[in-house]
Amino acid sequence: MKSDKGVTTTSLIIYVIGMLSIIAIIATITSFFYNNVMNLEDTSDNVSELTKFNIYFLKEIKNETNTITSQADNSIAFSNGHKFTFQDNSIYYDKIRICENVKKVQFSKEVKNSKTIVKVLITLGENLEYTKTMEYVLANTEM
Repeated sequence: MKSDKGVTTTSLIIYVIGMLSIIAIIATITSFFYNNVMNLEDTSDNVSELTKFNIYFLKEIKNETNTITSQADNSIAFSNGHKFTFQDNSIYYDKIRICENVKKVQFSKEVKNSKTIVKVLITLGENLEYTKTMEYVLANTEM
């Protein structure tokens, strides 16, 4: 004997399970979307911080009267008195903070074919780290 009136317990359980499945799928997709948005925001922040550093550093590298007077792993100084220093998760140009959220910076200098090449290894970011090695050719080739 089958009753055609009302909602049976079996159909109610099937509806509840179906709705919970749909909610779980939507929640997973939403979580994935927001995590990717946060990673994208972190990446764009990293690139903007790197660009700020690049502007100041290129200004010093392309100055034809500049030479490197001292260089360590976390700092580099030029003959015109300007110095880049990594400390407190920031990069400083003299005493001005130009980059934040910096995890690591390494400066190194080498000479190839009578040209001075400055290599900078920089790691930025909070959630998603961004690491880049850049090479700059010093305009003044005197050592």
